[in-house]
Amino acid sequence: MKKAFITAFALALLLSVHVRAGINARMLRQPDVSQTQIAFVYAGDIWLVPKTGGTAVRLSSPAGEESFPRFSPDGSSLAYSANYDGNVDIYVLSVSGGLPNRVTHHPMSDRVLDWYPDGKSLLFASP
Repeated sequence: MKKAFITAFALALLLSVHVRAGINARMLRQPDVSQTQIAFVYAGDIWLVPKTGGTAVRLSSPAGEESFPRFSPDGSSLAYSANYDGNVDIYVLSVSGGLPNRVTHHPMSDRVLDWYPDGKSLLFASP
């Protein structure tokens, strides 16, 4: 009887941990996968984690809100939509960090969709 109780308690504990982990994972949004890394949005910032697993590292700054990260075909850069000044525009940032390069400059909100295969142009939508 004691062994059954301990087993049931351990199972209940494991299930509660699994359920909590599932709830937290729902905050991870808009993933994109390169050959070596996974980019995702968490709390309005872009994070990178090795595809093989490990610790996620925040790539973007907390100054604005970033969304829809997309890896370049060679995996060296990320294009993403961001609101840094009251308007959503498209930016490109090296996966090794640095300052983002603003790509669009008009009053409509822009959403990056993907890169062209040559890695030189971006496909985006603007309402």
